[in-house]
Parts: sequence; structure tokens; C-alpha cells
Amino acid sequence: MKKRDIAILAGLGVVVLIVAWWFLVISPKRDEAASLDSQYQTEKQKYDTNYARVQKIDDERTAAKQAAGDLLKLNKLIPVDSQVPSLIVELQASANDAGIKFMKIVPETPIAGKQGATVVPITLEFQGQYYDVNDFLYRVENYARMEGNDISVSGRLINVVTLDLGQPQLGDFPDVLVKMGANAYMTSPAPAKASAPKSTDTGSDTGGGGTGGGG
Repeated sequence: MKKRDIAILAGLGVVVLIVAWWFLVISPKRDEAASLDSQYQTEKQKYDTNYARVQKIDDERTAAKQAAGDLLKLNKLIPVDSQVPSLIVELQASANDAGIKFMKIVPETPIAGKQGATVVPITLEFQGQYYDVNDFLYRVENYARMEGNDISVSGRLINVVTLDLGQPQLGDFPDVLVKMGANAYMTSPAPAKASAPKSTDTGSDTGGGGTGGGG
């Protein structure tokens, strides 16, 4: 056999080996790699979907906590009922901090408000120095205040509607005597007013006429 023929046969053998290697090893591995890549893409898509759901759940949980906190603030600002005892405690604490002396706190019967919430009118009388009175009013009107985009709540929502300053008893100078009207609020409807009893008198007044004879 000539060297040329041997070289050709050797070359053909190498080609056969390469083709066999391709079909027996490389091609199956490529198909397996393609299958694994497809599985990876499927699992990654599932992961991304589940991750988005988890993120959404976390966002909803955060929003729910925020809503619950806002609801607690709203219930503190405007409770369901009048909660007069706790309201008096708040006012008394502010009075003590401001250095004024309460003389009278009179909550009145709740009435229907124009904006929907029920109004709880309160009449207060207290005595103190002028700057202490200002301090008390500042504290009361700042039970609810804006801090950036959030509302800071430390007590009931109270609106001062009337304020009269007068002279206290002799010997209490430089104190001033304050009579204040304020409104607190609640979400429950105002109590119905008692209706006046209907009259059951069905009689009518009649006038008597006399007849006279002329002579």
C-alpha cells in the first residue's frame, strides 16, 4: 500500500472519529445543555414571579401597618364616643404642665356637626398668668400637628371656639381668669333629642251669643 493511500485512510479515520465524537458526545451534551438552559429559564421565571409576589406581600403588609397606625391616630383624635373622662385627664395634664389652675370643666351634650363628625362642646374656666395661659392653649391646639407628611397625635382633636379673659379675685394679680369654649369630636351620632309630647286637647273654644228683645 502506498504512503498516499495510507495518509488518505488515516485522514478518513480522523474524520470518522471526529464525526463519531460529535454525534456520540458533543451533540448529546449540547442537547442536554439546551434542555438544562430551558429548565433554568423556566425556574428563573418562577423565581421572579414568586419574588414579585413576596415583594407585593411585603408592600401590602407595610401598607397595612401604616393603615393600622393611621386608624389608631384617627381613633385617638376622634374616638367613637365622647370619652369625657380621658378628655378631662388630657386637659388636666396639659394644665399642670403649663402651670395653670382649672376651676371648671363642663362637657355638654353632643350635637350633630356640619362636617359629619359629632361635636362635643366643652366649657372650661381656669386661672393663670398670661404666658402660662398661652402655653396651655398652644399645648391643646397641638394635640394634633403636621410633621412633614405625617400627623403627630398626642391627644384629642380640640378646637377653641370662644375665649374670654377677665380679672380674677383680688390678690391673684398678675393672673388672668379665662373662660373658654371648645369643641371635641366623636364619630358616633349625636343622641336624639327628646320630642315634646303631642297635645291631646281636642276641644275648641266657643263663643256664646246673646239675643235681646226690643221693646
